Amino acid sequence: MHPQPPRPPKREAWHPNPRPRKELLRPRKVRSGVKLTMSDEDLRGNWAAERWIRLIEAAAPGEQMVEGVEYARLGQARSVEYEPATVEAFVQGRSYTPYRTTVSLPRFGEDKWVQAIASMAEEAVYAAKLLVGELPSNIEDLFAPLGVKLFPAEPSELKVTCSCREESDWCKHTVCVAHLIAQQLANDPFTVFTLRGMPGRELLERLRQRRAVSGVSGEVPVYVPRVEGVSDIIAPDLDQQLENFWQVGPDLAEIDTPMDPPEVDKPLLRRLGQSPFTESRFPLVGLLATCYDLIAEAARPDAPGDLLDDMDAEADGAAPEAEAPVEEPPAPRPVMKPKVKGVVGKGRAQRKK
Repeated sequence: MHPQPPRPPKREAWHPNPRPRKELLRPRKVRSGVKLTMSDEDLRGNWAAERWIRLIEAAAPGEQMVEGVEYARLGQARSVEYEPATVEAFVQGRSYTPYRTTVSLPRFGEDKWVQAIASMAEEAVYAAKLLVGELPSNIEDLFAPLGVKLFPAEPSELKVTCSCREESDWCKHTVCVAHLIAQQLANDPFTVFTLRGMPGRELLERLRQRRAVSGVSGEVPVYVPRVEGVSDIIAPDLDQQLENFWQVGPDLAEIDTPMDPPEVDKPLLRRLGQSPFTESRFPLVGLLATCYDLIAEAARPDAPGDLLDDMDAEADGAAPEAEAPVEEPPAPRPVMKPKVKGVVGKGRAQRKK
């Protein structure tokens, strides 16, 4: 056997150098993302959203602030979920996969919520505004005696995380999510309760139950109007005023009945919530509110004193208004007799003869 020649050494496989990927100047587009649609003026017009934006401005650097607002305007957030004490979102940046971003606040304990709800139920003004979906601007006064604050006072109370590799915790992705939270606070102020661990619907339900239990007989009304000088009068027992029950007391002229608007604007109407007619052209609650405002404005000049003056003027001999003349009904039109074709034809035939 002849010896085989040595095999040549294997050549190393040649691999082309991969082309360096160009860094995108703008984030990748997102379809149906969560957008920041409210203007900066509208956001700052809402006191809850304005307080939240102040926290963001104090925490985020200037460059990250600008890019984060741009991300929010473009709708780069694929999803935003509001859980008790935590907001989780996925923000699409320049990479293929979106970044997971969270914003969380310290959760209030159950004992704090029990005391806070009890204070809300005892204060009629707070309870009335909360039950119609309005967050009072001085709501912090209820939480101050408990040693807690509903809105965080310092940015350090906010815990933010993001899966991006930026050094600052307040990156453009967290700023984007924080601005979306501000918009949510403007649309639904009860979101602040969710951020502290108590969903808004659960708080309202517990507040209604607390008000019903504290009432003497059944549920407590949403809003009890109070007239200065009238609501404070203590009426005597019915047995003591049987003889003069239908007589007017001497203090009637001293009662002041000002036509001031109530502390809560249209509480019962706002308690109805959204209109069930979703396909309606105009919002039903908004139309009714406009009608209420117009009727109330038209009724303001007609105070009780003016009505009494008009009645006295008529009693002194004011001339009554003349009655409108009664018009006679129009005379009936004459009935036209139809022409008979046979007769007309016969006459023509006779004339031809």
